Amino acid sequence: MSTRTADTVAAALAQGAARHGAEIFLAAETPEGGQLSVSWAEMDARATRTARLLRSLGLRIGDRLNVHTANCPEFYDLWFGAARMGAVLVPSDPLHTPDELGYLLARSRCHVTVAQASLRDTTARACVQAPDCRHLLVIGGDGHDAFHTARDAQSDAPWDPERDGAGPGPHDLLGVLHAASGPGPAEEVPLSHAAYLGAGRNIAGRLRMRPDDRQLIVLPLFRGNSQQYASMSALVSGGSIALTPGFTAARWAGQAATLQATLAGLLPAPLCMLLAREESVWDTSHGLRAVIATQKMSEERTTSFEKRFQVSLLQLYGMQETVAPVLASAQARRRKRERGAPTRRRPGGRTAPDGARRPGARLGHVRVGRPPAAGGIPGRSCEIRSADSRADLLSSLSAAGCRRPNERAEAE
Repeated sequence: MSTRTADTVAAALAQGAARHGAEIFLAAETPEGGQLSVSWAEMDARATRTARLLRSLGLRIGDRLNVHTANCPEFYDLWFGAARMGAVLVPSDPLHTPDELGYLLARSRCHVTVAQASLRDTTARACVQAPDCRHLLVIGGDGHDAFHTARDAQSDAPWDPERDGAGPGPHDLLGVLHAASGPGPAEEVPLSHAAYLGAGRNIAGRLRMRPDDRQLIVLPLFRGNSQQYASMSALVSGGSIALTPGFTAARWAGQAATLQATLAGLLPAPLCMLLAREESVWDTSHGLRAVIATQKMSEERTTSFEKRFQVSLLQLYGMQETVAPVLASAQARRRKRERGAPTRRRPGGRTAPDGARRPGARLGHVRVGRPPAAGGIPGRSCEIRSADSRADLLSSLSAAGCRRPNERAEAE
């Protein structure tokens, strides 16, 4: 394997297929209630056939591919196929209107779009608004545009860079996600192979994932948390994925048990929906060893969830599409608070140690050194008025025993 492709998502899949072969990589619940299993070796072969299909449609390294589907196994075929031949995946929300999808396709300059049969009309109307979109493939459809027919016609022989084309490098793009930071169109978030693998290794390491771990995915696959934290952590650890078409509070615990999942991720809204349901003896039969809250949860709800479902609820901090987050348990946060100083609630919801603003302290009163402690040296303070010049500020800090800023900062 060349050094160019040595640390890419496709390389990680190939290495996993070589190690785990016939072991299950993907256990998917079908919309009809059945179950589909795909081994590591089968997933690798499906990715290769899909990569050759994308090549036959004219895609090259850096070209963009839109996937407009709900959660389904074909999403992984297209994702890993794009990773193998160097295309960039642009997943979209299946609830988009034709105008919304058309705007995304045009803005992202997608050359090919793949949609489920139920979304064919929406996608076809959107493609009219995207001048770069040349091909539409349909999952579950029939005829010349059926994805399965076109994919299965391709060879699954090992990928040959000389014949099939050079693969991407670690810093080439693999995905473009869309994150909404406020009103208006969502912003593009480009992610390289290295970014995906880094996020997966971060989570897998913190969860101490093993090959017998299985990530339950009920959140949409077009979102970063399902791709980076759940799918990638399973890929890099040699684990597996349990995929459902979507989240249902009444069936969540049963889905985890049926698909033999050991880990799961949820947003606050689904977590609250689970807590709002009437308690059942099945609440603790899921078999999960940890659940990841992909956004902040209140202490009260965290404690209620852990008590009711008898599973650790871990918290992602710094959760963004481009940042590998910090993962911490609620128990660890509680222990940290118990060891530290008592806390109080600031206006606006932020927590601060008691005494951070002493009674009678004036605005601009700077605390220097450590606070008084038993047998220790009390901290010193100096008063700095807003009207003081920079020279007066530095003199005051020096008199209080503070270290002066470096010469470059002082010159500025």
